[in-house]
Amino acid sequence: MPIFYSSELTNTSKKIQIAGIEYNHLKNTLRKREGDEMSLTNGRGIHAQCSITDISHNEITIQVNRISFQEKTKPHISLAFSLLKKNNELIIEKCTELGIYDFFPFISERTVKKSASSHQLDRLRKIAISAMKQCDSVYLPEIHNPIQFNELLEFFINKYDLILAWEEEQKTSFSTALEISKKDMCLVVGPEGGFEKSEVELGQKFGAHIVSLGNHILRAETAAITICAQVIFYQLQQNPSYY
Repeated sequence: MPIFYSSELTNTSKKIQIAGIEYNHLKNTLRKREGDEMSLTNGRGIHAQCSITDISHNEITIQVNRISFQEKTKPHISLAFSLLKKNNELIIEKCTELGIYDFFPFISERTVKKSASSHQLDRLRKIAISAMKQCDSVYLPEIHNPIQFNELLEFFINKYDLILAWEEEQKTSFSTALEISKKDMCLVVGPEGGFEKSEVELGQKFGAHIVSLGNHILRAETAAITICAQVIFYQLQQNPSYY
Protein backbone atom coordinates (compact mmCIF):
# COMPACT_ATOMS: atom_id res chain seq x y z
CA MET A 1 0.00 0.00 0.00
CA PRO A 2 1.48 3.44 -0.93
CA ILE A 3 2.50 5.60 2.00
CA PHE A 4 1.56 9.27 2.31
CA TYR A 5 3.11 12.10 4.29
CA SER A 6 1.78 14.58 6.85
CA SER A 7 4.02 16.53 9.21
CA GLU A 8 0.98 16.99 11.49
CA LEU A 9 0.75 13.30 12.38
CA THR A 10 1.67 12.51 16.00
CA ASN A 11 1.41 9.44 18.20
CA THR A 12 -1.87 10.79 19.65
CA SER A 13 -3.53 11.86 16.38
CA LYS A 14 -7.12 10.75 15.81
CA LYS A 15 -7.96 12.71 12.68
CA ILE A 16 -5.80 14.44 10.07
CA GLN A 17 -6.68 16.80 7.24
CA ILE A 18 -4.75 16.21 4.00
CA ALA A 19 -4.41 19.03 1.44
CA GLY A 20 -2.09 20.15 -1.34
CA ILE A 21 0.01 17.65 -3.25
CA GLU A 22 -1.05 14.67 -1.13
CA TYR A 23 -4.70 15.60 -1.59
CA ASN A 24 -4.29 15.70 -5.38
CA HIS A 25 -2.47 12.35 -5.38
CA LEU A 26 -5.15 10.66 -3.30
CA LYS A 27 -8.23 12.17 -4.96
CA ASN A 28 -7.26 12.79 -8.57
CA THR A 29 -4.51 10.24 -9.27
CA LEU A 30 -5.51 7.26 -7.14
CA ARG A 31 -9.21 8.24 -7.06
CA LYS A 32 -9.59 7.29 -3.42
CA ARG A 33 -13.07 7.31 -1.92
CA GLU A 34 -14.57 7.60 1.55
CA GLY A 35 -13.97 4.38 3.46
CA ASP A 36 -10.75 3.52 1.62
CA GLU A 37 -7.73 2.64 3.73
CA MET A 38 -4.31 4.26 3.44
CA SER A 39 -0.93 4.49 5.19
CA LEU A 40 0.53 7.71 6.58
CA THR A 41 3.86 8.77 8.08
CA ASN A 42 5.16 11.97 9.63
CA GLY A 43 8.71 11.30 8.43
CA ARG A 44 9.86 10.94 12.05
CA GLY A 45 9.32 7.22 12.55
CA ILE A 46 5.54 7.05 12.94
CA HIS A 47 3.56 4.78 10.64
CA ALA A 48 -0.23 5.00 10.80
CA GLN A 49 -2.96 2.86 9.27
CA CYS A 50 -5.85 5.17 8.39
CA SER A 51 -9.19 5.33 6.61
CA ILE A 52 -10.72 8.19 4.64
CA THR A 53 -13.82 9.66 6.30
CA ASP A 54 -14.55 12.72 4.18
CA ILE A 55 -13.47 14.19 0.82
CA SER A 56 -14.19 17.87 0.12
CA HIS A 57 -13.20 20.10 -2.78
CA ASN A 58 -9.79 20.98 -1.23
CA GLU A 59 -8.99 18.51 1.56
CA ILE A 60 -9.42 14.95 2.71
CA THR A 61 -10.17 14.00 6.31
CA ILE A 62 -8.70 10.73 7.49
CA GLN A 63 -9.21 8.77 10.67
CA VAL A 64 -6.13 7.27 12.33
CA ASN A 65 -6.86 3.66 13.26
CA ARG A 66 -3.51 2.20 14.31
CA ILE A 67 -0.11 3.74 15.01
CA SER A 68 3.28 2.08 15.20
CA PHE A 69 6.79 3.47 15.61
CA GLN A 70 9.96 2.36 13.86
CA GLU A 71 13.39 3.09 15.31
CA LYS A 72 16.12 4.40 13.05
CA THR A 73 18.59 1.77 12.00
CA LYS A 74 22.09 2.11 13.43
CA PRO A 75 24.64 3.28 12.60
CA HIS A 76 23.07 6.40 11.17
CA ILE A 77 24.44 7.28 7.74
CA SER A 78 24.68 10.88 6.54
CA LEU A 79 25.97 12.37 3.31
CA ALA A 80 27.92 15.61 2.89
CA PHE A 81 28.20 16.68 -0.72
CA SER A 82 29.46 19.74 -2.53
CA LEU A 83 26.70 21.74 -4.15
CA LEU A 84 26.69 20.90 -7.84
CA LYS A 85 25.82 23.07 -10.80
CA LYS A 86 23.33 20.34 -11.75
CA ASN A 87 22.10 17.01 -10.32
CA ASN A 88 21.70 18.00 -6.67
CA GLU A 89 18.14 16.73 -7.01
CA LEU A 90 19.38 13.37 -8.28
CA ILE A 91 21.63 12.98 -5.23
CA ILE A 92 18.79 13.74 -2.83
CA GLU A 93 16.34 11.44 -4.59
CA LYS A 94 18.54 8.37 -4.94
CA CYS A 95 20.35 8.64 -1.61
CA THR A 96 17.05 9.12 0.23
CA GLU A 97 15.85 5.90 -1.38
CA LEU A 98 19.04 4.23 -0.12
CA GLY A 99 18.33 5.27 3.47
CA ILE A 100 20.44 8.37 4.13
CA TYR A 101 19.16 10.27 7.17
CA ASP A 102 20.85 13.66 6.76
CA PHE A 103 22.22 15.69 3.88
CA PHE A 104 24.86 18.35 4.43
CA PRO A 105 25.50 20.43 1.28
CA PHE A 106 28.78 22.33 1.47
CA ILE A 107 30.89 24.78 -0.48
CA SER A 108 34.55 23.99 -1.15
CA GLU A 109 37.29 25.63 -3.22
CA ARG A 110 36.22 24.09 -6.52
CA THR A 111 32.48 24.24 -5.92
CA VAL A 112 30.91 25.91 -8.95
CA LYS A 113 27.54 26.67 -7.35
CA LYS A 114 28.33 28.87 -4.35
CA SER A 115 24.84 29.15 -2.85
CA ALA A 116 21.33 27.72 -2.87
CA SER A 117 18.19 29.82 -2.62
CA SER A 118 15.37 29.03 -0.24
CA HIS A 119 13.29 28.02 -3.26
CA GLN A 120 15.99 25.54 -4.38
CA LEU A 121 16.26 24.06 -0.89
CA ASP A 122 12.48 23.74 -0.67
CA ARG A 123 12.57 21.91 -3.99
CA LEU A 124 15.18 19.48 -2.63
CA ARG A 125 13.04 18.86 0.45
CA LYS A 126 9.99 18.09 -1.71
CA ILE A 127 12.08 15.61 -3.67
CA ALA A 128 13.15 13.98 -0.39
CA ILE A 129 9.48 13.59 0.59
CA SER A 130 8.69 11.97 -2.75
CA ALA A 131 11.68 9.61 -2.46
CA MET A 132 10.77 8.68 1.12
CA LYS A 133 7.28 7.72 -0.06
CA GLN A 134 8.68 5.86 -3.06
CA CYS A 135 10.63 3.46 -0.85
CA ASP A 136 7.97 3.21 1.91
CA SER A 137 10.29 4.75 4.48
CA VAL A 138 9.00 6.43 7.65
CA TYR A 139 12.01 8.73 8.01
CA LEU A 140 12.31 11.95 6.06
CA PRO A 141 15.96 13.00 5.85
CA GLU A 142 16.90 16.51 6.91
CA ILE A 143 18.49 18.70 4.27
CA HIS A 144 20.67 21.22 6.06
CA ASN A 145 21.52 24.67 4.78
CA PRO A 146 24.81 24.81 2.84
CA ILE A 147 27.95 25.73 4.79
CA GLN A 148 31.64 26.15 4.05
CA PHE A 149 33.77 23.00 3.98
CA ASN A 150 35.87 23.97 7.00
CA GLU A 151 32.70 24.71 8.98
CA LEU A 152 31.40 21.28 8.03
CA LEU A 153 34.49 19.61 9.46
CA GLU A 154 34.22 21.61 12.69
CA PHE A 155 30.56 20.64 13.01
CA PHE A 156 31.29 16.94 12.68
CA ILE A 157 34.25 16.63 15.01
CA ASN A 158 33.60 13.95 17.66
CA LYS A 159 30.05 13.42 16.34
CA TYR A 160 30.55 11.15 13.33
CA ASP A 161 33.21 9.06 11.69
CA LEU A 162 34.03 11.04 8.56
CA ILE A 163 34.78 9.05 5.40
CA LEU A 164 36.01 11.30 2.60
CA ALA A 165 36.26 9.96 -0.95
CA TRP A 166 39.21 11.34 -2.94
CA GLU A 167 40.17 10.30 -6.45
CA GLU A 168 43.91 10.58 -5.70
CA GLU A 169 43.84 8.20 -2.72
CA GLN A 170 45.59 4.95 -3.60
CA LYS A 171 46.19 3.15 -0.31
CA THR A 172 42.97 3.04 1.72
CA SER A 173 39.92 1.35 0.27
CA PHE A 174 36.40 2.29 1.30
CA SER A 175 35.84 -1.16 2.84
CA THR A 176 38.89 -0.70 5.08
CA ALA A 177 37.45 2.52 6.52
CA LEU A 178 34.09 0.85 7.11
CA GLU A 179 35.73 -1.98 9.03
CA ILE A 180 37.30 0.41 11.54
CA SER A 181 34.34 2.77 11.83
CA LYS A 182 32.74 2.56 15.28
CA LYS A 183 30.20 5.39 15.25
CA ASP A 184 27.53 6.97 13.10
CA MET A 185 29.21 8.02 9.89
CA CYS A 186 29.12 10.87 7.43
CA LEU A 187 30.20 10.16 3.86
CA VAL A 188 31.87 13.11 2.15
CA VAL A 189 32.15 13.64 -1.61
CA GLY A 190 33.59 16.64 -3.40
CA PRO A 191 32.61 18.93 -6.29
CA GLU A 192 32.88 18.47 -10.04
CA GLY A 193 36.59 19.29 -10.00
CA GLY A 194 37.40 17.29 -6.88
CA PHE A 195 38.91 18.40 -3.59
CA GLU A 196 42.02 20.53 -3.32
CA LYS A 197 44.87 18.64 -1.66
CA SER A 198 44.85 21.22 1.14
CA GLU A 199 41.19 20.39 1.83
CA VAL A 200 41.96 16.69 2.05
CA GLU A 201 44.79 17.44 4.48
CA LEU A 202 42.42 19.59 6.52
CA GLY A 203 39.96 16.69 6.57
CA GLN A 204 42.69 14.42 7.91
CA LYS A 205 43.41 16.89 10.71
CA PHE A 206 39.76 16.58 11.73
CA GLY A 207 40.03 12.79 11.76
CA ALA A 208 38.51 11.98 8.37
CA HIS A 209 39.34 8.64 6.75
CA ILE A 210 40.48 9.37 3.19
CA VAL A 211 39.36 6.58 0.87
CA SER A 212 39.33 5.47 -2.75
CA LEU A 213 36.14 4.38 -4.52
CA GLY A 214 38.10 2.47 -7.16
CA ASN A 215 40.21 3.06 -10.24
CA HIS A 216 37.61 5.01 -12.22
CA ILE A 217 37.09 8.76 -11.90
CA LEU A 218 33.40 9.19 -11.12
CA ARG A 219 31.18 12.17 -11.70
CA ALA A 220 30.35 13.90 -8.43
CA GLU A 221 26.72 12.75 -8.39
CA THR A 222 27.75 9.19 -9.30
CA ALA A 223 30.29 9.18 -6.47
CA ALA A 224 27.63 10.31 -3.98
CA ILE A 225 25.20 7.57 -4.98
CA THR A 226 27.96 4.95 -5.19
CA ILE A 227 29.40 5.61 -1.75
CA CYS A 228 25.92 5.50 -0.17
CA ALA A 229 25.03 2.25 -1.94
CA GLN A 230 28.31 0.65 -0.88
CA VAL A 231 27.91 1.54 2.78
CA ILE A 232 24.32 0.25 2.84
CA PHE A 233 25.48 -2.99 1.19
CA TYR A 234 28.25 -3.33 3.78
CA GLN A 235 25.83 -2.79 6.68
CA LEU A 236 23.48 -5.41 5.21
CA GLN A 237 26.32 -7.89 5.11
CA GLN A 238 27.01 -7.24 8.79
CA ASN A 239 23.34 -7.21 9.77
CA PRO A 240 20.73 -8.53 7.28
CA SER A 241 17.94 -6.70 9.13
CA TYR A 242 19.71 -3.32 8.86
CA TYR A 243 17.80 -1.85 5.92
